Amino acid sequence: MAKNKSLLLAGLAAGAYAYFRKKENRDKAVVAFNNTKAKVNSYMDAQKHNNSDLTATGNPDPQDIPDNKMVSEGAMTSVQYYNEEVQDKTPKNTDETK
Repeated sequence: MAKNKSLLLAGLAAGAYAYFRKKENRDKAVVAFNNTKAKVNSYMDAQKHNNSDLTATGNPDPQDIPDNKMVSEGAMTSVQYYNEEVQDKTPKNTDETK
């Protein structure tokens, strides 16, 4: 078993040497490493950020009952306004108005 691990490590080392022998491949590896490092750092910083009330804007939580109630009441208010102010003032085309 130890001989297989040694053989595997030797094969990986030989492959890495053959790949990184060219400057072009070394440069590609450095750029890929730096990009990955930047993404990981960005992700870690985002995890440290405390969510505020504004963070939920546009992404409502289905389990937030008071917020959902407020949103539904707000929608009903605009519908009621439309019904009272706009729809009621438009003339209706019925047999009585002719």
